[in-house]
Amino acid sequence: MKFRAPKIGYSLKLALIGLVKNTVMTLSSIFVLFACLAIMGTFFLVMKNINHNIDKIDGYNKIVIFVDREADDYQVKEIENKLNSYDYVESVEFVSKEQALENQISQYSEADFLRDAYKDNNPLKDSFYVTYKPTANVESLMMKIENEIDYISKINVDTQVVEKINSIKNAVAIIFSWLLVLLLVVSLFVIINTIKLSVFSRRDEIALMRHIGATNRFVSTPFLLEGLAIGIIAAIIAFILQYFIYKYLILGLAEQYEILSLVSFSSVRNTLIAAFALIGISTGVIGSYISLKKYNKEH
Repeated sequence: MKFRAPKIGYSLKLALIGLVKNTVMTLSSIFVLFACLAIMGTFFLVMKNINHNIDKIDGYNKIVIFVDREADDYQVKEIENKLNSYDYVESVEFVSKEQALENQISQYSEADFLRDAYKDNNPLKDSFYVTYKPTANVESLMMKIENEIDYISKINVDTQVVEKINSIKNAVAIIFSWLLVLLLVVSLFVIINTIKLSVFSRRDEIALMRHIGATNRFVSTPFLLEGLAIGIIAAIIAFILQYFIYKYLILGLAEQYEILSLVSFSSVRNTLIAAFALIGISTGVIGSYISLKKYNKEH
C-alpha cells in the first residue's frame, strides 16, 4: 500500500494534535519567536524615527554652493542643470544674492538699513542648496562638483556633523542586525526541539505509517504545518503588541511632552506586517524542516 499526498484537513488535524500534546514547548516557541519579532519591530521603529528626525535637522544632508560673481544668468542655469543631473542629488534650491540679503535682514531686528546700504553693492553671492540622498558619498559628490562644474566659488558642508550622525545610524543598524540574528537562532533552536518532541510523541504512529508505505511527504506535512502555525501566531501577537505599545504609549508620551517628532504607525504598518509574516512563517517552517531532515534520512 502506497500513501498519496495527505489531504490538508487530515494534516491540519494532526498538526493541531501535535501542538496541543506539546503545549509547553509550543508556547515556548511562540513566546521566543514573538519576542524576536517584537524586538525587531521596536528596533525598526527606533531607526525609522532616528532617520525621520535626522532628516529634519537643517543642513544635515545639504551642501551649500556659492557661485562666482562673474557668472551670468545662463551659466547659473547651467550649474543648476548639472547639479540636478547627479544621481545622489535629491533636490537643488537656488537662492539669489538679493534673496540671501533679505534672509539675513529678516533674522535681525532693526536691520532694515542694510537693505539700502547694500542695494548697489551686495556682498553676498548667488548660491545653491543641494540636498543629497542619505546613501550618497558626500566627499565623492563634492569632488565631482569641484571637478566638473565651472564658476564655483566655494562649497560648504559640515562633514563632522554628517560623520557623527552616520556613525550613530550605523551603530544602531549593527546592534539591531546582530541582536536579530541571535534571536532568530534561539527561535529556530526552540522550534526545532518543539517539533522533535512532537515527532517523538508520535513515534509509534509514524513507525506504523512507515511500515505500510507512508512517504516522507505524508509524514512531514503535519509537522511543517505545526511550524507554520507557530510562526503565524507569533507574528500576529507581535504585531498587535507593537501596535498598542507604539500608538498608545510612545506616540501618547510624545504628544504629551512634545519631545521628538515621531512617524505615524500607519506609515510603517504594511512594512511591519510583511516583515513579521515573512520572518515568522519562514522561521517556523525552516525550524520544522531542519528537525525532520535528520529523521527522514534515518528512515
